[in-house]
Amino acid sequence: MSLLMEIDLLNLLGALIEFDTVNDPENGKMPDPGVIDFVEGVLNGLGVKTRVLVSHGYRSIVGIIGSGEPRVLLLAHLDVVPFIRSEWKYDPLKLTIEGDLAYGRGALDDKGNAAAVLKALEDLVNIDRGTVIVAFTTDEEVGGENGAKVVRDYLLGNGLKPNYVINADGHSMVIINRRRAIFNARVRSRVEKAVVNGRSETIRFQLDYKVTPPYHAAYFINGVDTHPVIALSQYVWLNNAYVVSLKGGFVKSNVTPTWVEADVVKPCSGCPQQEVDVGLTRLIKALLPLTRFVPRVKAQSVYGITATPNVYRVVGDYHEFVVNVRAMTDDTKAIEEAMNEALREDFQGIEVRVESEGGGGYLYTPRDSRLVKLASEVLNELGLEARVMEMAGASDARYFSPLGIETIDFGSIGGNEHGPNEYVSVKSLELTSRFYSLLVRRLISS
Repeated sequence: MSLLMEIDLLNLLGALIEFDTVNDPENGKMPDPGVIDFVEGVLNGLGVKTRVLVSHGYRSIVGIIGSGEPRVLLLAHLDVVPFIRSEWKYDPLKLTIEGDLAYGRGALDDKGNAAAVLKALEDLVNIDRGTVIVAFTTDEEVGGENGAKVVRDYLLGNGLKPNYVINADGHSMVIINRRRAIFNARVRSRVEKAVVNGRSETIRFQLDYKVTPPYHAAYFINGVDTHPVIALSQYVWLNNAYVVSLKGGFVKSNVTPTWVEADVVKPCSGCPQQEVDVGLTRLIKALLPLTRFVPRVKAQSVYGITATPNVYRVVGDYHEFVVNVRAMTDDTKAIEEAMNEALREDFQGIEVRVESEGGGGYLYTPRDSRLVKLASEVLNELGLEARVMEMAGASDARYFSPLGIETIDFGSIGGNEHGPNEYVSVKSLELTSRFYSLLVRRLISS
């Protein structure tokens, strides 16, 4: 009996969650490499031949079943975003089950889906035609250049270019055929102290939302959600205030801070002198136009263009924000030019440098493609509605879709992705595993 047959889906998920795979290299945190050893043991227990790939300290694993065309790649990632333990009701590194919900960091993004892929392989190890490729990476949350890109290049270099990619990194059990590219804009202003007459006070803003909490920056919706840093920017504008200092729940460029607090000074004649930071004030004020800039795009998105200032830090003599930008384009230059144009008239002394995350690729697979049509049929067979739609977050699909490979994202139902008390529905996890195995079989059957 194979290792996986001795472990049910939830035990498998629980084992994955207990590996601390937080991916936060800027703060010296790398995923536990032992998670790849564990997955390799599961795959080898199923009789799957494996190859471990290493790039800049990040480990990925590739498994091959069968040979010849068509080739179908099942892809998932095992790294997770950081968490603030005090915000959690449950231990984020231990699976906790209440009713149909299973809680833990990565339960939804993406260890639950990774477990569903491993479970699906029980049914796929005995295929008699075509090739099933399975790959697990550990750096999706920081762009995928040392994970999905390495896997892609390995496959291309060994004559294993997939005909189809099922990226097990979605949610809500919908067929995701479009996703925007990610860019990170580093916006800087020099530290510049000054003295003004004014009244000091402390201002605090919370993340506010009307529909669903946008802890994951990709799900922040302009006009629906209130970003605490953008709210602070407007406050400083309207009150002609100076900022003295700033702190907040800053975690990572793609994680929306849940709060921000600033010491500010409102000018007034006859008030005592106060030391302020003109550079920090200028930078915070600049965020209002910077988060509403309009670049050229190459395709339309139902989410439009979003820009969220999610990280603040002091770097040497500079204050710096990292603004997470989402848009349907791979043109880094167009993003940078548009941001600089937004600052041209009112903000001298602000530096903007834009970098694409993961090469700037975006996911686009037509609705009438074979992959999307078969995925819809499989969902109907499972008694589920087949919904095809764009999703806000980016994914490792961006490394395959630009090559003309039919690619979709798909994952289980859950909530609080990237936020406290992340969870997945146990029932949907089981259905997702069946979806993966049935769709792969359908793709290789003709």
